[in-house]
Amino acid sequence: MYKICMNCGKKYDLSEKKCHNRKCPVCGGKMKTQNSEEELKEIQKQNDDMVVINTLLM
Repeated sequence: MYKICMNCGKKYDLSEKKCHNRKCPVCGGKMKTQNSEEELKEIQKQNDDMVVINTLLM
């Protein structure tokens, strides 16, 4: 997972730094969180599993 500054476009990898700042250290702009493709696939798999569970419970 990484964050991208919405103003200057710099990318910060959260695995290297434990930076939980909401603002860019360079320009002070807002940071936007981006997930890697592997993380997106895992999230999609979890969502698909939850759809099946919710359907069975109804």
